[in-house]
Amino acid sequence: MPQPSLLGLTLLFVCLQQPFPPPTVNIPPHPAVERRSPIDQPEVVKQTSKRRHVNGEQLLREAYELANLADEVPSSVQQANKGLLPKDLNERLKRIEKLSKQLRRELTE
Repeated sequence: MPQPSLLGLTLLFVCLQQPFPPPTVNIPPHPAVERRSPIDQPEVVKQTSKRRHVNGEQLLREAYELANLADEVPSSVQQANKGLLPKDLNERLKRIEKLSKQLRRELTE
């Protein structure tokens, strides 16, 4: 009866020599990544057509106020050099700063 075991070993050997089928795994595709050199293809900046409405009268009032406050600063500094510091100098300088930031933001956006 050695033949059935020899036949079984032969079949086992033949089966082990056959490659196993690859496992089936669903792998989602990777998103496409655009690779480009900045020199070869410069980035295009699109201008948006959305512009904020600028109130010209308000900007003009703020510009005049800024100019008036700025005109008062040299005389206040001269008084400060003499030892007389005006109380409202700090508030005027803060207002100048605030107005200049507002005007810059409104005119450049």
